[in-house]
Amino acid sequence: MDSEREKFRTYIEKTGVMSALTDALVQLYEEQERPSDALGHIKKTLGSFTPSIQHCHMLEEKVKEQEAIIESQRTQINDLMGEVTNLRDLLAHVEGRGEATKTPSETPRTS
Repeated sequence: MDSEREKFRTYIEKTGVMSALTDALVQLYEEQERPSDALGHIKKTLGSFTPSIQHCHMLEEKVKEQEAIIESQRTQINDLMGEVTNLRDLLAHVEGRGEATKTPSETPRTS
């Protein structure tokens, strides 16, 4: 039985499990205020943190807020693109009126 324990101990040391657990426990020990959920703290430290329902709802709300901002910005971009198109049309119209009053020698040549 002792040889099985020794094999297992060697296995968890070689694979880094012992080091990770030790680091998680040291971090828990060094906390100024002890967390109410020590196991949750260790899970979080080890990287298998499972967010709470409240945390998930908070993240969902943030996503909805960001989607609303994105939609608002898309609308603003579309409005501005329309304004750019209108200004280009107006510029072309104004330039076209100026072209009509110029003599053929004043008109720029395109090659």
